[in-house]
Amino acid sequence: MCTRTIGKSLKHQESEYHWALRDINFRLRPGEALGVIGPNGAGKTTLLKILSRVTRPTSGRIHVAGRLAALIELGAGFHPDLTGRENIFLNGAILGMTRSQTKAKLDRITDFAGIGKYLDTPVKRYSSGMYARLGFAIAAHLDPEILLVDEVLAVGDYAFQMKCYARMDELRANGTTLIFVSHNLEAVRRVCGQGLVIYRGRSIYQGPAANAVAAYSDAVRSAAREMPAAVPVDGGLSSRILTFDAELESVSLLDADGRSVSSVESGSDASVLINVVFNKDTLQPIFAFTIRTLDGILVYNTTTCWMNIQTQDFRAGERCSVEFRVKLRLLGGNYELGVDIAASDLSHFYDRTECSLNFVVTDSDRAKGLADLESTVSICSTPVVHR
Repeated sequence: MCTRTIGKSLKHQESEYHWALRDINFRLRPGEALGVIGPNGAGKTTLLKILSRVTRPTSGRIHVAGRLAALIELGAGFHPDLTGRENIFLNGAILGMTRSQTKAKLDRITDFAGIGKYLDTPVKRYSSGMYARLGFAIAAHLDPEILLVDEVLAVGDYAFQMKCYARMDELRANGTTLIFVSHNLEAVRRVCGQGLVIYRGRSIYQGPAANAVAAYSDAVRSAAREMPAAVPVDGGLSSRILTFDAELESVSLLDADGRSVSSVESGSDASVLINVVFNKDTLQPIFAFTIRTLDGILVYNTTTCWMNIQTQDFRAGERCSVEFRVKLRLLGGNYELGVDIAASDLSHFYDRTECSLNFVVTDSDRAKGLADLESTVSICSTPVVHR
C-alpha cells in the first residue's frame, strides 16, 4: 500500500495553507510491520485516518488490499448506547463479517478484553481502559489482513499491553500487515521490523526500526535547539522534550588503559566516558547509558539513580566528566551506545542520544549469544543425586 502528496485544503494556493502530510510513500507486504514515530502534530494519526478511509487525501494514491481493522481513537466504531456485546457484532458487520462468523470469535474476544460481567453494559459507562481493551480485542480477532494501531494502547495496564504485543506477533506470523503508531520507542523496536519517522508532515527517515528510532532521537535533539519549549512536568520521561540545561559534549568508550577505542575484547574492563557542559544551574542530574544491538535489542541500561548515587548540583558554565566502569562481558558482535541526562525528578531530559557511538566486541568461539556467563563444567563418573 502507498500514499503520497497528502494535504487538507484545496481552497487556497499551495503556499497559503498547511500540509498535514506531504510526500509520504511506502509499501508493505503481508506479515510486515511498520512503526510510525514522530512528535505530536507530525501527522501520524492523520496518516492512519487516510489509510482507514476516515479522511480523504487531497491528492495522491492509496491502495489497500485486504480486510482492514483500525484502532485509532478510543471508542471509534462504538455506539455508546449499545452494550459491549452488541458493539462486537456491529464492528464485525462493519468489517464485512457475517453474524455467525463474529459469534464464532465472541468468546476469544471477550476473554482477551477481560471485561467480564460488563460485556452487557452500554459502553458509554466504560472506562478508557475498558474501551481500549475491547477495541483492540475486536480489531485483533476479527481476522484482519491489515491492522492499524494508534497510541490508544497506552491507556492499558502493563499486563494488557504485553498481551497486545503477543497478539500482534501472532497476527504477523499469520500474514497480517501491521502499521503501529506509538511514542513508546521500545514497543516500536519490539513489534516492528521497519520504521517511518514523520516530522512536520514529511518523512525524514524510512528503514529498519532501530535506525528509525535513532533518526527520531536526532531530529528531536535538533528541533529542541531550534525551538526551546516549556517542559511538561506531569508526563514523566515519556516526554522527549530536551532543555539542554545540561548538554552532552562528547561520549567515548575507553579500554582498560584509558584509550578511546571502537573495538574491545569480550570480558575486558572498559569505561563509558561522558563529558557534560551545564548551560544553566542544574540540581542533582541523573546520568545514564544504554547498550543495544544494532537491531535495537536492549542489552544493558543503568543510571546513577538506580545505582543509588546522588549527584551534586552544578552551576551554569561548569563542566564535568562522568565515567561508568564496566566489565564488558558481551559476546562478539556490533553494538551501539546511547547516553542521556535527566532531571532529578525524572520529569524530563536535559539531553539524550539513542546512538552516541557504535563499537565492536571481539571474542573467541567459546560461546554464542549476547552475554558471556563464564560457564564452567564438571563431569562425574557417578550420577549426582539431587535432594
